[in-house]
Amino acid sequence: MNGIDISNWQAGIDLSKVPADFIIMKATQGTTYVSPDCDRQYQQARKLGRLRGVYHYVDGTGATQEADYFVDHCKGYLRDAILAIDWEQEQNHAWGNYEYLKQLVRRVIERTGVKPLIYVQAGIYAGISRVAADL
Repeated sequence: MNGIDISNWQAGIDLSKVPADFIIMKATQGTTYVSPDCDRQYQQARKLGRLRGVYHYVDGTGATQEADYFVDHCKGYLRDAILAIDWEQEQNHAWGNYEYLKQLVRRVIERTGVKPLIYVQAGIYAGISRVAADL
């Protein structure tokens, strides 16, 4: 399968011209940012019959608060899209703190009943695998 991850950097993208089987849209970051183009992107992907997901970009400002912010802003997508957590070094004050990531993911599961996808660069996959095993 071919897939892409998009954010507001691709605001206005015409997904009908993108050869992707699935599209994962950035929905939130931290506890203050909602991507302004996320819902338009999501609805276009849905109309096109593409598989969909929404992701939260972790910024490290509070695991429970970030999880709640993500879930609160994505309630309308539950049971229609996969949920994903984007764990990257840039703009993430909790980088390297796997307990933080576990707490965030556990809270998403607690609130939704859904185990989210965690995506990260290949270089730290072993650490993420240990996090996932503990959930």
